[in-house]
Amino acid sequence: MCGGAGTRLWPVSVQAHPKQFHRLVTDKTVFQDTVLRLTGEDFAPPVVMSNQRYASLVREQLAEIGVEPGAVILEPMVRNTAAVAAVAARHVAEQDAEGLVLLLPSDHFIGQPDVFIAAVTEAARMAKSGYITTFGIRPDRPETGFGYIQRGDAIGGSLYAVTEFREKPNLETAMKYISNPAFSWNAGIFLFPASLMVDELETHAPDILDAATAALEAASDVDGNILLDPECFAAARSTSVDYAVMEQTSKAAIYAPLDCQWNDIGTWSMIGSIRQGDSENPPIAIDSVGCTVLSDADHTVALVGVQDLCVIVEGGRILITSKDRTQDVGKVVSALRETGREDLL
Repeated sequence: MCGGAGTRLWPVSVQAHPKQFHRLVTDKTVFQDTVLRLTGEDFAPPVVMSNQRYASLVREQLAEIGVEPGAVILEPMVRNTAAVAAVAARHVAEQDAEGLVLLLPSDHFIGQPDVFIAAVTEAARMAKSGYITTFGIRPDRPETGFGYIQRGDAIGGSLYAVTEFREKPNLETAMKYISNPAFSWNAGIFLFPASLMVDELETHAPDILDAATAALEAASDVDGNILLDPECFAAARSTSVDYAVMEQTSKAAIYAPLDCQWNDIGTWSMIGSIRQGDSENPPIAIDSVGCTVLSDADHTVALVGVQDLCVIVEGGRILITSKDRTQDVGKVVSALRETGREDLL
């Protein structure tokens, strides 16, 4: 899944070129790193789902790393992950009635990919027994920007029944969660038999399944990509697969705890903690500590006597924020939109 906008990573992430298509952590883009992580012999060629405006970016970046996709499916508008899961499940089920789907965002960092692949392999064996598995990350801090999952009874190996999905908590609640080993971060990664997801959508969200199915059946070929029918896809209710299926089904399981150095590449403070290599234009820092600075080649940033700031300069747009407020950068995007400054987005 690589159709999101990434507003919390403004000013680098903008509507025409969102975060997943930038080199934010390694010498590859976030999207490319995700694809390369899943190119082993156990994986079929990737099915990429993205917004239609990013079709060229998807194709160009796949070509750069020498990967030929199984399909590129384009969404004419954003309809959240339930509709994406429905389209993916229908598409794979048509190709292989027993096919498994690993549904994951393209904006995650995984520092230990071998550990992640081992977890996927184990979960795949259990998925064939009739489970929709999500992956729970062992929390290492009281994070208020992630949802949490509480696991219940053991199913087998590292898989457990799901007791409850919890919304993003306040700090006090997050501290309680991390002291309880039954709680994990919700990574938003799912593994399931395609046919099972179709069945569960039919039971719990038939309207979404019907809209997704119609959009796929009426899709058109655009430069070798599958463009979902706009009118049909627009009818899909916009909600997450968590709400539409996972919180309703009796087939939910969680692989937990997963320790693979996972992080959501969602804020500048997070990028500062995992970024590999120097900025394109390193800053001048005098008596300054704990700062994350990324600036383009045309601008040099100088810091004097400051700490714990994120300073991001891109194409004439400048962001300065304290590290503990990077979750709020999306508010800048909202403010620019409300004041008619679409040229900066």
